[in-house]
Amino acid sequence: MLWLAKFTMAASAVALLAGCQSPGYVGSITSAHFERTSEAQIVTASMPTYQQVTAPFGYVGFCVRNPDECEGGTDAPQAAVMTPEKWAELNKVNDYVNSAVPQVSDVALYDRDEWWAYPDARGGDCEDLAMMKRKLLIERGWAAENLLISVVREWNGDGHAVLIVTTDRGEFVLDNKNWEIVAWSDAPYQWIKRQSRERPFIWVNLDSRTMRTAEIQFPPVGEQAPFLAVLQKKDQPALRPGIANGQTASRSLPKEKATAAIN
Repeated sequence: MLWLAKFTMAASAVALLAGCQSPGYVGSITSAHFERTSEAQIVTASMPTYQQVTAPFGYVGFCVRNPDECEGGTDAPQAAVMTPEKWAELNKVNDYVNSAVPQVSDVALYDRDEWWAYPDARGGDCEDLAMMKRKLLIERGWAAENLLISVVREWNGDGHAVLIVTTDRGEFVLDNKNWEIVAWSDAPYQWIKRQSRERPFIWVNLDSRTMRTAEIQFPPVGEQAPFLAVLQKKDQPALRPGIANGQTASRSLPKEKATAAIN
């Protein structure tokens, strides 16, 4: 897609990145935290994760339309090694997407809720921007296992989506509502669920109120997402068109919660 190609080229050219923050200071975190030393200090502990939960409906629909984007995984995830250069790169990509992509709701773009897609020239909403940041960082060499789409609730109960970046210094939030990259524990949200590090199509619970410790049985690396396998069964002809066409989150189904896939 020409629009995505332009995104990639622009994100790769540092001079063209709009609204970049100074790599030396973001909120209370400075590049000094990420100097290469023999005694690396954790900036923030990783967030606790619990049992497997259902993937957001919007994400399932995205995977049906783009199965290659939901494949892969690893049985031995390794946190990204944070350096001043990596910190600057996170800020540049985060600022670029936040400033370059018009922020428009799914209803305005597609006449339905929860249509997860990479943004085009018209723009996108919070999960679209989070997915674009993930895509651009992967293209710049970041491992997918450390770039996790996460859904949260805001103070007023609204759903929202952000990108969590897992590093050896902790986990950080790339957000379209707060351009400063902060530690997950400093973000003003109630954490609901996120992608697992082992398989992108498996989501795990982050909500301590509904926590349940349980070992997750991950399918072999390279195996298709279980929900895609179900949708492709011949005895389930009605499921695939509905999800593929976004009907699981259309305005005709009022029980579906809007963004970012709290369901």
